[in-house]
Amino acid sequence: MTRLAEDRRARIPFALLGVLLLVGASTYAATISTQGPSRVDRGAAAAMERVSAGSTAALRSAVGEAARAAAAEPVTEPAATPFGRVLSDRDPFRDALRLRIYLRLRERLETTRYRRGSVTAVASVPEATTPTGVRRALDRVRVTGVENGTALRVTVRNLTVMVRDGERVVAQENRSRTVTVSTPVLALHDRASAFETRLNRRPLAGPGLGRRLTARLYPVAWARGYAQYSGLPVANVVGTRHVETATNGALLETQRAVFGRSDPAGRQAMRRATLELGVDDLTAASSVDGEWAKGVVPRPNRRVNASTPLPPRRGMSPDRRFDVEVAPLADRALTGLRTESIRSNRSLADALRAAYRVEAALRTTRKRLDSEPRPDPEPPGPEWFLTETRVATDHEVESSVGTAPQARDGERRFGSFARHVTLNRRIKWVWRRDNDTRVTTGEWTERYRVGVTVVGSYAPNGSAPARPTAPRFERGGPLDGPNLADVPRKARERLLDRQGGRNAVAAAVANESLDTTEATVYGDRPSDLRSWAYADLRGVAARLGNRSVEVRAGAVATYGVNPPGSLSTTLRKRQATLVDPPERYQGVADRARVNARVALLNATIARLDRRAKAHERTKEAFGDVLGRVGVESPQTLGQIFEARNTPITAPQGRLAGRPPGGPVGVVPDGSPAYLTVESVSHDRAHAVAPSRSYRPLATKNVNLFVAPYGDAADVVSAPATDGVSRVRLRTAARVLVAAEPVANDSVREQRRALSRAVASSVGRVRARTRRAVQNETRLTRPEAAAAVAAGFDRWEGPGRRALAATNGSLAAAIAVAAGRRDEAPRSDRVGRLERRLDAAIAESLRHDATTVAETVVARTLTRVRDRALARASEAATDRLARGRLNETLGVVPAGFPVAPVPGYWYATVNVWAVQVRGAYARFTLRTQRGAPTPGGAIRYVRDGSTVRVDVDGDGRAERLGRDERIDFRTRTVVAVAVPPGRSGVGDVNGNADERGGSWPEPGCTSWAVEDCPAAE
Repeated sequence: MTRLAEDRRARIPFALLGVLLLVGASTYAATISTQGPSRVDRGAAAAMERVSAGSTAALRSAVGEAARAAAAEPVTEPAATPFGRVLSDRDPFRDALRLRIYLRLRERLETTRYRRGSVTAVASVPEATTPTGVRRALDRVRVTGVENGTALRVTVRNLTVMVRDGERVVAQENRSRTVTVSTPVLALHDRASAFETRLNRRPLAGPGLGRRLTARLYPVAWARGYAQYSGLPVANVVGTRHVETATNGALLETQRAVFGRSDPAGRQAMRRATLELGVDDLTAASSVDGEWAKGVVPRPNRRVNASTPLPPRRGMSPDRRFDVEVAPLADRALTGLRTESIRSNRSLADALRAAYRVEAALRTTRKRLDSEPRPDPEPPGPEWFLTETRVATDHEVESSVGTAPQARDGERRFGSFARHVTLNRRIKWVWRRDNDTRVTTGEWTERYRVGVTVVGSYAPNGSAPARPTAPRFERGGPLDGPNLADVPRKARERLLDRQGGRNAVAAAVANESLDTTEATVYGDRPSDLRSWAYADLRGVAARLGNRSVEVRAGAVATYGVNPPGSLSTTLRKRQATLVDPPERYQGVADRARVNARVALLNATIARLDRRAKAHERTKEAFGDVLGRVGVESPQTLGQIFEARNTPITAPQGRLAGRPPGGPVGVVPDGSPAYLTVESVSHDRAHAVAPSRSYRPLATKNVNLFVAPYGDAADVVSAPATDGVSRVRLRTAARVLVAAEPVANDSVREQRRALSRAVASSVGRVRARTRRAVQNETRLTRPEAAAAVAAGFDRWEGPGRRALAATNGSLAAAIAVAAGRRDEAPRSDRVGRLERRLDAAIAESLRHDATTVAETVVARTLTRVRDRALARASEAATDRLARGRLNETLGVVPAGFPVAPVPGYWYATVNVWAVQVRGAYARFTLRTQRGAPTPGGAIRYVRDGSTVRVDVDGDGRAERLGRDERIDFRTRTVVAVAVPPGRSGVGDVNGNADERGGSWPEPGCTSWAVEDCPAAE
């Protein structure tokens, strides 16, 4: 039997078995790998994708709702609460928006789930019910404005998506979701913030309310200032009504600059206010009251699309240019040459005399011909001491044919001679021994030949340009005068005859004891030289008077220009043209004429320089007053003035952007539309609760120079004896004239005291003018007194006479009266006397003796204003009576003289420092895009309400913060300049510090305090 191990039946090859195993294993593996998913796996994947898509839609919806809620109640100031402190102080609005998005998203995700069979999928974010949870929630949300802020891109990180099969979690992922939603909420907030920033800017801080307020107040102030100067009944140049209207116009301009358009209701109210203000100004209306607010502030109405531009501003422009001339000072300088001492040449006579100046000298030679030796002293014996030596000289002079010295270059020879001189010298020696004295003597002789020449060189010491002068030292010239022909004789008299003659001079030369070798000699002048030169100077003065500098009125008002300094510089640059010297002087008289021209020009420049320094001193005083109201310097005032013309760069009417954003039109809507200083109720502003009131605007308007005294321009230093501040005669006279129409016992008493003081000063001016007439004319003393009296009699009362003295009309009146009494009157003499009187009066007005005590002026002015204001109260309902009151107050002087020096007063300046503070009860920005529902409008609202949000889901809203009202505080200054004279410019109703509304805090509501206080 064959063993099994050896039996080969039914056996297969091993290799074949391996192949079968390999193929079978591969087939099984393939079957396993291609098997389909299980039912549970397929349901989890689908649920996760479905919920993920639903979470994106939930986020988009949450962003839209949160944006709308954040715009309706924007958090601009976080609350001091646990949840409020989570918001950043730097940008609480964006933090509050992120929180709203998170809370809305969490709420939406609670209803966003997917269920299929036993498989359930949900998306969620952690709850934020504590400040720590809220802080973590904010970290998960990021918001970014895109497309110019017209769309909002939001990213939420770590959004959890979970899938359950029954109770078993089969899948879970943390995902980030980003959506871009068409909502301009960030653009609206940023524009509102930019608007508020601009409202609080001062004029020099950049574009904004302060600059626009300045631009609107300037034309108003200048128009009313010039109206007051022209005599119209304007007692208050810049009042609360003007500030209110200008502020609202500036608010509308700022709205257009930020949003591209302005509040339609605000434009309508502005047109009404402008019309009402113009009518009231023309009819001398009273100040702002409740009726004004009712007539101006419109009732809320629906938005209108029409836009009517604001009416143009008119009136006197501060950009108007005018000329400041040299004429007044040139005339004064011409008169001063004849009557005053000046630094150069001292007077016209000295200027003419200086051209005839010659420096004479003796040129000498001395040659020793023979000389005996001088004996030496010999003592009379031993122990004798020499105590004194005396030498005496006798001379013998004989004529000589020797040569005399030659004249040097530039010298003219006036005469010469030569002499032989013998000097006989005797010497005595005094000796002493103990108490004995002896004298010994000696003699010797010296012989010299001496030559002497008298020379002279033409040496005018005036300021005329150096030019050759011919002829000289011979009769001739334009007046055929001596022309220095008499100078050689005068030189010989001074240097020879006054020293003993020729022989004496020769002996002194030989003895080296000549006292005088040089002398200054002035030649005789033609009798008609003075009148000839003066006639020429009148023409020069006329040419000087035609010189002027052009300045802007606004630059004068802000002390941005120094006209006297500019004129001085101009005259210096054109000195050669104005003097117009010839290439060669036709004789000495011709040079004297040019010398007088230079003296006149120098005197005019010196006066201008003094005026320029006075201008700088008053500028410093002006700056001190500006500093009291917060303006650093006149330079700052000038910068504010220039900044008002900065162009407004307004954006387009729609916010630009592309999908998913896009062009968005923003319409501002203020409540109240017109901010007034009076109370506004609910029927005028729906933002104000019913039966309550609201004061949206408060103003403060300070007129810096109400009284025409008390500043460096008008108050002069008092003598040390009494230490009393004193006021210039011009100012006292203006107050006295203003007090005349007021019939009141207290005013009359003060007026009499002021009248006596002014009359005393006028008496001193009368005495000075009487002396001037006597010195300038051939009138006798009684005739001169009568001429002066006739000139004064043209005006009644000391006040008007004093004004005539200060404005130059008195000098002309006296000159005409004196000319009528002259036996041979001539127009040129009258003009010359007028200039002389003008200079005399100006000199008199500069002295303390013609000033008036400030206390006397202040008491009278105060009584006049008090009485006028009392009459205003009595006539409060009578519009015509108020007009008469303004006429009375209009003559009360006010302002700051830019150049208070008598005779050169070219402008009066006043300044108003204006502050405004306001707040909209509610300020809304509306747009037709960005709402959750198609066609809905998103509204960004700032009304000062508290913002509450239910953060922890307990049904009670937590306080996050507050949406602050759009409020503002800004200030500016306005300067006005009017020509000199009259009553100047300024508020003359006695209210230098005018306040409107509930100053200093606007926005007073009767539910916030018991009653809104009146302006302080």
